[in-house]
Amino acid sequence: MTSTAHRLFVMWAPPRSLSTAFVRVMAARGDFTILHEPLCDLAACGHFVHRRAGAEPRRLDSAPALFEHVGHLLGEGPVFVKDTCEYDYRDMLDGTGYLRDAIHVFMLREPASVINSHYHINPDMRCEDVGYEHLARVYDLVRLQARARPLFIDAERLVADPAGTVARFCESAGLKHLPESLQWEGGHLDIWERTKRWHLDAANSNRIAPIDRQYAVTVDNHEQLRGFYQANRPFYDYLRQQAGSVQQ
Repeated sequence: MTSTAHRLFVMWAPPRSLSTAFVRVMAARGDFTILHEPLCDLAACGHFVHRRAGAEPRRLDSAPALFEHVGHLLGEGPVFVKDTCEYDYRDMLDGTGYLRDAIHVFMLREPASVINSHYHINPDMRCEDVGYEHLARVYDLVRLQARARPLFIDAERLVADPAGTVARFCESAGLKHLPESLQWEGGHLDIWERTKRWHLDAANSNRIAPIDRQYAVTVDNHEQLRGFYQANRPFYDYLRQQAGSVQQ
């Protein structure tokens, strides 16, 4: 990646962790170029299409091509990338400037909530799709190779106190806090075209707010989901512990 004074933020999250709601906050600021799940698209489809207003869609067919594209974008302004961790990205990331130079942000949400919500949309989900093991592996790589200290966002705290949580994030990240970014116009964003069925709540919202939804199938009444929870919980606990040590 090219040298630039503009900063790159990369958010890593399990699917269904409210990370897209945070993307909406960052998009509403108006000062970041947003890339939505580029590594996830590369892993799932073999390519990522970057769509943004005023520019032709850009198709990228490899991680090196993506990282080069991000470097060019950083020549224009700051960039915020969000990726979900259904997949193991270590082979794509290891030893790259993208990993080394970014400010990495980890979104944590209680695994039962992640799993219940994920299964509701994708009943064919696998244990690894929950994403916490992959998230922990990315964190370990970041801790070894990234220059900047990683940041963490607690999803439950984000919903309970959006203004305070976003303000604290901005302070930790060295960003100007823009309270107006906590509200936006509803509707789908072009950046999540491939996975828009996963983002109906974010599309139908104009701010971060609790969603009161009861699921018929949960980790409490489904043996397989309970197994997914038990497999992912240790990685979540590890990351929570790391978040506490980083923030002290």
